[in-house]
Amino acid sequence: MNITFTRLTAWLSLRLTEARSRVSEEADRGEIVEKVIIVAAAAAIAIAAMAAIALAVDIKIGDIQL
Repeated sequence: MNITFTRLTAWLSLRLTEARSRVSEEADRGEIVEKVIIVAAAAAIAIAAMAAIALAVDIKIGDIQL
């Protein structure tokens, strides 16, 4: 009976360790996804700013009379 209890305790401890490891990995993945979204938003803002600057330059160049 004592050996069975020891095995059960060891098995439960192993399962708990595995579950904690999976939770930690999933939390890391969530942080990575969050960072990717933030970087993508920053890139979209930069592209929009570059397009606005290019449009402003085109308008200025169009106004120049030679």
